[in-house]
Amino acid sequence: MSPSPPHMLSEQNKLPRLPIPSVSQTISRYLESIEPLLDDKEALAESKQKAQNFARVAGRLQKRLESYAKFQKGSWLEKWWLELAYLTWREGLCINSNYWLTVANDPRAYGVAMPPKPLQPVDAQYSMGRVWDSNEYSEFQVRRAVRFIQHTLDFKEMVDLGQLPIDRTRAGPLCMNQYQLIFGMTRIPRMGCDELRQDPTSKNSRFIILILQDQIYRVDVYDSVGHRKPNGDLEAEVHAIIADIAMRIDQNELDPAVTVLTSGHRDRWSAAYQRLEQQPANYATLNAIQEALFAVSLDTTCSDPFESVNAHQLNTKCHGTQPGHNRWYDKCASYVVDRNGAVGYVGEHSPCDALIPALMVEYVSKVVSKEPLERGLLMPETPHYKTCFRRLRFTDVDSSVMNMIRDAETEVTTTANNSLSRQIRADFGSDWIKKTANIGPDAFAQMALQLTYYRIHGSFAPVYETASTRQFLHGRTETVRSFTREAADFMLAMCDPTTTNADRYCKLATASKKHQTMLKEGSSGQGIDRHILGLRMAYHRLNPLPGEGPISDSEKQAINDFFNDPALARSTTFQLSTSGLFPSYYLTHTGFGCVAPERAYGINYIIEANRIKFGLEGKTKEAGKGTNVELFEKTLLRTLTELKLLCEQAKAKTTEQQSRL
Repeated sequence: MSPSPPHMLSEQNKLPRLPIPSVSQTISRYLESIEPLLDDKEALAESKQKAQNFARVAGRLQKRLESYAKFQKGSWLEKWWLELAYLTWREGLCINSNYWLTVANDPRAYGVAMPPKPLQPVDAQYSMGRVWDSNEYSEFQVRRAVRFIQHTLDFKEMVDLGQLPIDRTRAGPLCMNQYQLIFGMTRIPRMGCDELRQDPTSKNSRFIILILQDQIYRVDVYDSVGHRKPNGDLEAEVHAIIADIAMRIDQNELDPAVTVLTSGHRDRWSAAYQRLEQQPANYATLNAIQEALFAVSLDTTCSDPFESVNAHQLNTKCHGTQPGHNRWYDKCASYVVDRNGAVGYVGEHSPCDALIPALMVEYVSKVVSKEPLERGLLMPETPHYKTCFRRLRFTDVDSSVMNMIRDAETEVTTTANNSLSRQIRADFGSDWIKKTANIGPDAFAQMALQLTYYRIHGSFAPVYETASTRQFLHGRTETVRSFTREAADFMLAMCDPTTTNADRYCKLATASKKHQTMLKEGSSGQGIDRHILGLRMAYHRLNPLPGEGPISDSEKQAINDFFNDPALARSTTFQLSTSGLFPSYYLTHTGFGCVAPERAYGINYIIEANRIKFGLEGKTKEAGKGTNVELFEKTLLRTLTELKLLCEQAKAKTTEQQSRL
């Protein structure tokens, strides 16, 4: 009898703590990162002097930080990162902060609705697709939603029982803590700084929420003794809710669309929340939403054409016809299922990074795709079953909250109209990149993205790439400053007609090796930006250590000069914000919004064996002050083709030379 696999948390106590790099190392790497960004030699010299002055006096801040780290249960960065990267963010969550994923359609879908005049391949809009409202729900939609609910509950039970296999890399086991932060987790709006709620009640909840037409319903997914309800019972609940919605619409009994408030400015939502919770029934509704394991939004919208990934992701991220509606953006985990059964996922980013829920969605999607699919209404499986859903109402909503709902609608409509997102696919992947290009796939993707930006805008972009630090206890991410001197040299060579292809390939290989080194450093807790944040917090928030003398005026000047240096601000205004996920067939699109104010793009990508999927988001030319999503797509495709040819020529030349030996 084989031994049972280890509990998913069994190696947590073996994980090292997130390290704190030396000040000298961080400043040296910081200066290396800004050198290719700054054209003005005098400005560069001045920034170098400021950084060196800071390094000479930052020892006391380093000691404060090291002392603080000793008393933290998890990572020294954890609390600060949660607060500063997420909870104090005041702009709306929709697009600006929440990420979105779409799942491959089920080829067995039936009863598919089509618009009266479907788009045709000759139509200019066909490649982008569109979202249209069918004003109805479907049997297949309900079936697919219930299957995703059931297998997401399977995943949760594996987490609760510690049955997930421990994630590992060559470096060893990874921290599994974030898996525990998906379910029963909700962001609560507060003035200035939000809160997260997850407690034993919400973690062990027996219900989820369904959202239809901005109305919220509690659906028990376990019975009174804790047994999971079967598919037939849950389908009966959902069909009964759809019937209830139809009746409410006919009788004009829909409650106000409080859901929209979760999409807009956080302080507006906080003000409305404070007013809502003063009314007992509304307080109970808010509490129930927070106690739900996760949310499922059923939309009457769907994609035209049916297989359009671009239309599907548009509907998932912000509702394609009514931006911000029919979502509760504060829930950590939310599925979106459209009328034709297309499934998406929207994640609130605070408690866990997109990678973790994405792994869950991939698992659930794969299981659902492989199980039998019946047609026709499925009867309840429990004898004499009676539906027991409960409508969670918002009543007696005063005029000030109604005004805030209208303001939120205006805001999120502008946000949605200003956001352009689409998928870009390359017809080759990691197999070709490793065998023919002979460089790292992630580095190849990064160089293609940076070269694309340079060709469009004629300038270099500060680049953010996510590196996971899960090899450390409660580790999350580090910034990889992917734009380097080596990357700059490669881009200049590609745009210089006098440079030979052999030299171009050589510079691509050199830049890729540098990138791989930096990615490894970031994952190993030896990055730049999190440490600088820690030193900043040590200066502003940590008390002097016993025996530490007062900071002199000259020291304060050196510290403030560094933190306020325009070069530091410029190098962290990431006009290319990028992140790569694991190879995935079932995730057809992954996206997030860029936050830099001008000429900026947010790009998530998935490198599979034989294709690359880029999820691109940017603002309109007007809102993004020169951002050009359409041109970025065209230029990236051209760049990928050109780099592929460049690498194939280099490979052919190498093969020819070897054959002569």
